[in-house]
Amino acid sequence: MPSINLKPFRFSHWLLASTLTLTGSLVPSAAQAFTLNLLHFSDGESSLLTRTAPVVPATTPATTFDYSGVGLFASLIDRQRNASSTDFDLLLTAGDNFLAGPQFEASLSLPAGQQFYDAKALELFNIDVGGIGNHEFDFGPDVLARFIDPEGDGTRFRPFVSSNLVIPDSSPLKGLIQPSTIVTKMVNGVEEKIGVVGVTTPLLRSISSPGNIGTVGDLSTTPGFSVLVSTVQAEVNKLTAQGIDKVVLVSHLQDINEEKSLAGKLTGVDVIVAAGSDTRLANPDDPLLPLAAETAVPSYPLIYNSQTGQQVASLAALGGVEPLLIVSADGEYKYLGNLQLEFTNGVVTNILEPGSGPKRNTNLDGLTPRPDLVSQVQNPVAAFVAELQATAVGVTNVPLNSVRTEVRAKSTLAGSLIADAIRDAAQDGAPTFGLDPAKILVGIQNGGGIRNDRRFAPGDTISEFDTFDVLPFSNFVSVVTDLTGGELLPILERAVSGQTAPGVGGGGQFLQLSGLEVVYDVTKAAQVVTAAGAITQDGARIISILLDPNNDRTGQFLYDVAQGGFLVDPNQALFDLATINFTANGGDNFSTLAGIPDSRKFTLGGVTYQAALERYIREDLQGTVDATDIASGADIRVRDVSALIADATGGEVLVDGDSAAVPEPTTMLGMLGASLGMGYLKRRQAKNKQK
Repeated sequence: MPSINLKPFRFSHWLLASTLTLTGSLVPSAAQAFTLNLLHFSDGESSLLTRTAPVVPATTPATTFDYSGVGLFASLIDRQRNASSTDFDLLLTAGDNFLAGPQFEASLSLPAGQQFYDAKALELFNIDVGGIGNHEFDFGPDVLARFIDPEGDGTRFRPFVSSNLVIPDSSPLKGLIQPSTIVTKMVNGVEEKIGVVGVTTPLLRSISSPGNIGTVGDLSTTPGFSVLVSTVQAEVNKLTAQGIDKVVLVSHLQDINEEKSLAGKLTGVDVIVAAGSDTRLANPDDPLLPLAAETAVPSYPLIYNSQTGQQVASLAALGGVEPLLIVSADGEYKYLGNLQLEFTNGVVTNILEPGSGPKRNTNLDGLTPRPDLVSQVQNPVAAFVAELQATAVGVTNVPLNSVRTEVRAKSTLAGSLIADAIRDAAQDGAPTFGLDPAKILVGIQNGGGIRNDRRFAPGDTISEFDTFDVLPFSNFVSVVTDLTGGELLPILERAVSGQTAPGVGGGGQFLQLSGLEVVYDVTKAAQVVTAAGAITQDGARIISILLDPNNDRTGQFLYDVAQGGFLVDPNQALFDLATINFTANGGDNFSTLAGIPDSRKFTLGGVTYQAALERYIREDLQGTVDATDIASGADIRVRDVSALIADATGGEVLVDGDSAAVPEPTTMLGMLGASLGMGYLKRRQAKNKQK
């Protein structure tokens, strides 16, 4: 297909294809059959480049295939549009349209005013409407505004919708995201209109960085869910009041069970496009990609009684009650969902087969990458990534990994290395803000910020690409000053609240540590926090907290259940904490950190956690990561009480290499400051490798 330059016609195309109607009354369509070809995808997450993988199960001889990538995906969209004989094509994306990482870094490197590659892909796909997920806010509202409006002139390249976002007038996103839109197209000389409403996860503030943008409502397990439902329903009612009798909800609620909970609670919605959970809905006859563990969740679509919320096997089983259909497709441009429907008088009366189902994005089905996506998106992104891959940062002599199930469940060498790097970067940048490096005794890194399941064996080179791949988000090194014991304890309780067994489970809030050794008991009560950040159960899992500035298992016990709890005044300022701004501001529902005033928080602008790791390996470790550089890094800094590890040495702090008596709480800060002042210099000297 020849290259298509849509940009000069952006405004006129938008008026014709995706008109947002704010006022006026619409004449309903005539009482006759109407067919819809709904094409949907979500969670593209900057997977712009085509991937190659071996066919599973393995063949003899071994064969590979191409899949994913926006070039193939554009051809898949074109094929499904052309293959359908329906009246109305509607192409929707339901959010997470980009994700931090090496491929999105190519967009961030572009000069101001140039369109991000992810946005260009969506424009060349010719989407009708876009939903808003959580990852759109990972870089803050300013970057999302640039994504939607690259020229900064207040004109969206396509409509984007979310009904439960609260966007202040001062936000750069004001006017760029609407609660809903109406897509208008000519069908046999008659204007046909479909309403599209959006909704975004109420967990937004705890899992992303939305700044001063809030959300309305809460999860289905809380009373606040009724507020979410009423907010969406109010927007649907606005559309139906204008005569719109076909409505699609693009819903990025992170868990398809949340979308299922909407069934029976909404009226006037025909289809929910669920996103954020990568749920691969499919029927037995739908071909899947030949990848390991590529299984389907039956079926496509899910059919619900719109009045009772009960799931049924077929439209016929509804007995004349209007259906509510739910569809979902796996992300990263692996599948395009295709739901073909027949409506009669605005009610779904038939699911058209065999056209309906997920369509896999692969050359196995005769697809070839569309040239305009290759030249305008894939080639420049691939060149940028190749340059990162060719730039070496260092070599590791120890095994390192960013495997999700490990960095979110236990202390790992990689996680501890990252926490050490963040603390080191904070110490280096502290004087810029008038802070004392000697007070920054502890560093923390949330497991959720460590990504992509990478493994590095001893002897492997770590490239600049690798540091972006493992630490992809726009998280800046930050310092929280004067942390007290009373603040530290609930922070650590939150960190281990997701554990289901020793070293098992855990969410993104699990912390990798530097300068602390924490023992917990997974059998004790976990802290409970609402989506709004209210602690409803304190938690009782933390057994002991050892302040260990040099990571040598010799330090000062701050808290020990066996000794009665706090061994210091819990209201006394103990040290300054190095972390990332996401965590400092309460991300992952660290409500204690969220409640600390901004006057005690400092962000080192321009120093991302990726840059901190890269600099730490290059400069402080002189390009070589050895076991001695990550003392007690694996399985020790955070561990369950059942771990067979010798107790740490507590009760004294080291000053100038000599031991001193345990200070009284009133002198703790001074002694710890002195400890780090000397320990910091000793640690920097130790980083000079002995060859």
